[in-house]
Parts: sequence; C-alpha cells; structure tokens
Amino acid sequence: MELCVIGLGKIGTALIQGILNSGLYSQEEIIGSDIKVENTDINEEYFNIKTTNNNVEGVQKADAVLLAIKPQVMDHVLEEISEAVKGKLIISIAAGISNSHLKEKLPLDVRTIRVMPNTPVLVKSGISAVAPGRNATDSDVKLVENILDGVGEVVEVKEHLMDAITGLSGSGPAFIYIMIEALADGGVLAGISREMAIQLTAQTMLGSAKMVLETQDHPGLLKDMVTSPAGTSIRGIEVLEKHGIRGILIDAVKEAALRSKELNSIDN
Repeated sequence: MELCVIGLGKIGTALIQGILNSGLYSQEEIIGSDIKVENTDINEEYFNIKTTNNNVEGVQKADAVLLAIKPQVMDHVLEEISEAVKGKLIISIAAGISNSHLKEKLPLDVRTIRVMPNTPVLVKSGISAVAPGRNATDSDVKLVENILDGVGEVVEVKEHLMDAITGLSGSGPAFIYIMIEALADGGVLAGISREMAIQLTAQTMLGSAKMVLETQDHPGLLKDMVTSPAGTSIRGIEVLEKHGIRGILIDAVKEAALRSKELNSIDN
C-alpha cells in the first residue's frame, strides 16, 4: 500500500518523518506532492522519498492520500485529483473542512477521514483528533491512527466535535505561546535574563502539563497544592482573576471554534 502526501509544509513533512520513524511505510512507499518540489525518485530534502509537483501523478500511484494543505486551497486540489482518487482513502488535516464537504467534491466510492493535529507534532508531542467519514472502515481508521502515533497522541471523536477541538487543541498552542511569552516577560521584569526566563517558563509549563496527565488530578486541585495561605501564588492568582484570565481563554477557544466552522462554508 502506498501513501501520497499532498502538501510538504511543516506539518506534512513532520507527519512523513513520523511515519518513516514508526516503520509503517518505507521511503519507497511514500510519494510527496507539492508545487515547490522537483519530480524525483529520491529527494534528499524530504527524507529520500519520491516527490512530484503534479498532484494527479502522485495520487495515481497511491492507495491512500493525505491532504496536508490549507482549507483555502482545498476545493482547487479536490477538483484537480477527483478522477484519480476513485476508490481510495482520503485523509484531510485541513481545519474546518468536513467529511461531507470532501464527499461533495469527490467520487462516491471515496472513503474520507478528517484529522485535526496540532503543531507540537513537529516535536512528536502533538495530539490529533480523528473523525471517520461514513464510508471509512475500521482498518482505515486504524491506518490513520498508526500514521499519527508517530508524532504524538491520538483520539477518535465524533465529527460534530471537530470544530471545538480545532479551537481548543488546534489553535491552543498559539494561546499557550502567548502565555509563555508573557510569563517570561514577567520574569525579565523581575530581573531574570530573557534566555533563562523563557527556559524557566517553558519547562514550568511542560512540567505542569505532565502533572495533569500523569496524576489525572483536576487542575484546580493541583493549583491548590501550589497556593499556600497568604503566599506568593495566591497573590498572583488574584491578579489573573481581576483581569479575567478565565473568560479571555474561554472566549479565545470559542472564537477559534467558530472560525473553524466558517471555513467549511468558504467559497474556495
């Protein structure tokens, strides 16, 4: 079984690396397609896989197609490859593009699976949500989960949750990077060097997240473990609550989820 990856940007390339590292596919079984690459049987820039700048050519040689492209160009690509993907598995990581939207643009016998990864897949610490389309088989879902296992955690969800997941874990890293930057600014204000402040903040964020995952305790309980009476942490929390930190973050996720829903109706 061969895989064609259309879109060789950062996420598409990270997924290829994860797939190769897991041994799920060999270099000879993957073909990458992007307008910016050369037609070659071995491309050293992309882990020595085959590459082409012709999407139709790439799809014709594959049994499964991974669409690692922006939602704004999705319809153009779907129209281009439509005839060549009959009977094949289509995996889309484009934000906001539903399985039904894919089915509208493709032959009836195509199987579709929608995926929402996030950028930490670049360092093999991502989380990806998988929503099978109506025709997708259990083996199709298993294949997609195996592909994503190489770059982080995987959860299978009902598709109606995908816009919310896009707003939370898809866009979430951007929100967290802002928090890291702001906390580091606070450290600099208190006299710590920029380099050390970023290191301290990022490791604190990483360790805190690991505590949530490994202890499975409620974040509120873990927060209470840090906040001693009349201590430093509760003083800082008072400031966060005065400025509405919870409402701001809730609204950020809500608006990102709404934007994901809007993308499915964009006339590409």
